[in-house]
Amino acid sequence: MNKTLLACALAAATTLAAGGAFAATIIPVNMNDPGVGLNDPTPATPVGGNPGTTVGEQRRIAYQFAADLWGAVLESDVEIRVRAQFTPLSCTATSGVLGSAGAMTVHANFPNAAATEIWYGAALANSLAGSDLGTTTDDINSNFNANLGTPGCLEGSGWYYGLDGSTPAGKINFLDVVMHEIGHGLNFQGFYTLSSGAPFNGRHDIYGTFVHDTVSGLDWVDMTNAQRQAAVTGGGLVWTGAAVTDEVPIALAPVTTLNGGGTISGQFVYGQAQFGAPATPANFSGELVLVNDGSANPTFGCVASPAGAYAGRIAVVDRGNCAFEIKVKFAEDAGATAVIVANNTTGVITMAEDPSVAATVPALSVSQADGAILKAGIPGATLALEYVPDTFAGADAEGRALMYAPAVLASGSSFSHFDTSLSPNALMEPNNTSDTDASLRLDLTPALFQDLGWTLNPGNASTNGGSCDTGIPAVEIGGLVGGANLQAADAMCRDVHGSGSAGYRSCIGPFVERLRGLGFVPRSKAAPVTLCTRR
Repeated sequence: MNKTLLACALAAATTLAAGGAFAATIIPVNMNDPGVGLNDPTPATPVGGNPGTTVGEQRRIAYQFAADLWGAVLESDVEIRVRAQFTPLSCTATSGVLGSAGAMTVHANFPNAAATEIWYGAALANSLAGSDLGTTTDDINSNFNANLGTPGCLEGSGWYYGLDGSTPAGKINFLDVVMHEIGHGLNFQGFYTLSSGAPFNGRHDIYGTFVHDTVSGLDWVDMTNAQRQAAVTGGGLVWTGAAVTDEVPIALAPVTTLNGGGTISGQFVYGQAQFGAPATPANFSGELVLVNDGSANPTFGCVASPAGAYAGRIAVVDRGNCAFEIKVKFAEDAGATAVIVANNTTGVITMAEDPSVAATVPALSVSQADGAILKAGIPGATLALEYVPDTFAGADAEGRALMYAPAVLASGSSFSHFDTSLSPNALMEPNNTSDTDASLRLDLTPALFQDLGWTLNPGNASTNGGSCDTGIPAVEIGGLVGGANLQAADAMCRDVHGSGSAGYRSCIGPFVERLRGLGFVPRSKAAPVTLCTRR
């Protein structure tokens, strides 16, 4: 599995200082030298609503789009300056760091702070104080992997600079990664030395005040350093903020279990696929059939099986010899309604997509041991995904969102992310996933910012520099940001083509149609949206 990491970086300096807000203005600060990174002159074809004609221009446009999205979601009367640059980051042929970001300074004991002796990142501190507490430096620093897709760095991948959420198989959506990294700089991060559990310069931070450890039963800020050091790898960290907890039932799906029937019984742990239809109780149930493609390794399913061989059943195929999605596509072509991939070792896996094929049926993985149980039960074995009432994927029994605390400390990832068990996947998980679309859905992240002290934009998206009210909420419950998307697209199209021009209308049109098709522009709001995007 390709593991693409999104890291949280801290460049902190101790500062103290001295508080009607407006939509936030987030200003990217281009830190790359001429001819590289954000200034790369390599010609490029406009893609996915991004009109840039060089690689550098497309990168700058996508970054500004992300800045405008967050700006439409949050309120602040202090500008937020974000340093941006492409630079080599840690990478191998199969895994790598896509980006890193964090607050450049931290502040405490300023006017309007909710708590004393508590660190806040610069952007949030400035917003609460109503003034710039660090006038000599920018607020956030962000870096993005300049080597992505080159030999030795996630080979075969590469950045997708489109703004439409239609990321090609095998590519990484740059807009999603920028939204994630800016999110860290907006204070989705703690400032602790996790290897020792020590708080930065002896003070706790606002993020840590909302973290609780269900294993020890202690709040993060009430622990000793040794207790925090243990908790960060204990798998029991949850977020206690009321805004996030209130939205868990809206943003997260119910827990689903994979249950055996017929000749087998019990529940089976499973892994997901990064391709095909998402597996749900509606599309994943039925009798099992073992794949036999007639080859020398018939259960590997790496060549075509006879037509209709698995019609109406769930095909069980062994891992090995070819890509996961190739196996699933061959089974699908032979009539399978879903596929189970049995691992060839312990544990379950997330199955990576393969750009050479496009499977559409749902697929899950199980461990080698569980695969043996399933195969031994054929014929007569059945499987079904079923919802567990009053539970949510990625939340504890009390409905609190889980935070990332893997058994092995992951520098730059542990503690300062949501857990990977959240479903649907969340923007602020440590791994980039193909089913996130930060151009439209920010899941629980706005609610977490609200817990930290940010004010969310309670109004509608506007166009033409704020002069036209579209009637579409900028941000809605569950982190839906269709209105913010429209506002960011309007700013981009006007900047590139000028207000009221034919080029502007051609640019904004696909964004409006996408939002209309997804239900963000109901018929009752069609007229104001049309008016606001024509002049």
